[in-house]
Amino acid sequence: MREKTGLRVTGAGLALACLWAMATALPRPARPPAEAWAAPDLEVTDAAIAWFEAKLAADPTNPLLAAHLSSRYMERFGLSADLDDVRGAERLARTLVPLSRDPARAWTRLSAVLLARHGFADALAAARRAVAADSADPDAWGALFDAGFAAGSYAEAERALTRQEPGVARRVREAFWLSARGETDRAAARLGEACRTIAGWSGRETTAAWCLTEMGHLELARKGPQAAATLYAAALAASPGYRAAVEGLADLAHARGDWSEAERLYRRIAVDAHADLYLRLAETRRMQGDPAGGSAWEREFLRVAGAPEAEPLHAHPLALYHAQRAATQDLALAVAGRDVRRRPTVESWDVLAWVRFRRGELREALAASDRAFAWGAPSPTMEYRRARILASLGRDLEAAPLLERALAEPAMLEPSMRIEATESLRLLLPDG
Repeated sequence: MREKTGLRVTGAGLALACLWAMATALPRPARPPAEAWAAPDLEVTDAAIAWFEAKLAADPTNPLLAAHLSSRYMERFGLSADLDDVRGAERLARTLVPLSRDPARAWTRLSAVLLARHGFADALAAARRAVAADSADPDAWGALFDAGFAAGSYAEAERALTRQEPGVARRVREAFWLSARGETDRAAARLGEACRTIAGWSGRETTAAWCLTEMGHLELARKGPQAAATLYAAALAASPGYRAAVEGLADLAHARGDWSEAERLYRRIAVDAHADLYLRLAETRRMQGDPAGGSAWEREFLRVAGAPEAEPLHAHPLALYHAQRAATQDLALAVAGRDVRRRPTVESWDVLAWVRFRRGELREALAASDRAFAWGAPSPTMEYRRARILASLGRDLEAAPLLERALAEPAMLEPSMRIEATESLRLLLPDG
């Protein structure tokens, strides 16, 4: 089960890191052959990577080539979600730290790459090193915002945001911040400005698709599924096959119960880097009367997410998955607890609260939910979970308004959650 918000706060650090890699990298040097840049997005990036790899092999200590290749690996990761690209980018980014004449930029680059593999504490430490190296560098402060926001260091992120210079990067970061605070109209205005600017960037179709997709996530919360679908379609027109836009359309099909369409779209983008999609495919198979197929996809999820080294990347869906089963609820608690220690974000506290609730530990669940609600604007999913906790503690008068608010945005809830929320509200307000 995945969290649905306006802009997706859980993935904001990764999204911003990829934007930084795709849109604010070093200016392109002498290009590889022109025909390599004329192909569609992934082919363009593949050709660029092959060219830079060949150049770096001939000149292995050249920091400029290493920097460009690291950025291209991150660009391709945004297109294909192959974790080998993140590993390659990290290897190069680490070599650049002692070699670079601009240490702030080298630490900024490393922080962005570390965020992509959910190395939250390391990314935050690298961003702090970037600011320490050059406190006048706006990109370093941008990295500190990204890492602080993703790691749950909200006060540090807010301070970093004030040090950003005007421009696209600041408007995008402000949009994520405002959305998390519940100011969705202002967030939409900021992101819309950024998208209009990016649309005018030559040769940056993927970045334009990224921005339109993020705008779609925000408009889903503000205006509903049709507005979101229009923006996802626009993103795909800008960059055919763009993964996040396909996922957005798949989520919309899933939310309306169009299981065959949801499955078709999820299959197009299902990869190990996003193993939670395997759980979506498991659900679509079961809803179409194929429990064996559903179990097969669940095994795929556990194969990937169950590996110890993969836990930081998949902690939330892994904890929620294990929390559904009495036999694995101890494991769910261990995963959720480790995730809160890695990154005490509102989403991590909310997952821990739900795990505690499923274990019957109601007071502990409420304490974790209190932490989740201590900052920002709660999503409908968070409101639903807290309502269930409060109702189980007999605090019906507090639970009912939360369920009503959650159900006011039905497209933001999982189908099963909508059904359960409606039934729970009926029981709490039998005369309503």
